[in-house]
Amino acid sequence: MQEHVSTTQLGWLIGRSSGTVREMIRGGEIEASRIPGGFRIPRDEVLRVSRETIQEKAGRDLSDRELEKLIDGVLETNEERTHEAIRLVKPKQARKRR
Repeated sequence: MQEHVSTTQLGWLIGRSSGTVREMIRGGEIEASRIPGGFRIPRDEVLRVSRETIQEKAGRDLSDRELEKLIDGVLETNEERTHEAIRLVKPKQARKRR
């Protein structure tokens, strides 16, 4: 698992938008560091928030190892889908001026 994740990545993990994650950070619900271009959420905080979300939504307790494996899988899947979507979008060709 990564040492830090973005608001988009945490959003994927907890089923929220990156905007909602930013609001939760500003509201003090999630600990994060501000960097140029956004926030980064540390690994321990990602585990805490993910664990709470799973317990709340699924009523399950996972070991740290199971949770990290689940997080890695979700991040990998969403990264692949994001890159796939980018490849499918063709850039517009400039019109020739006459």
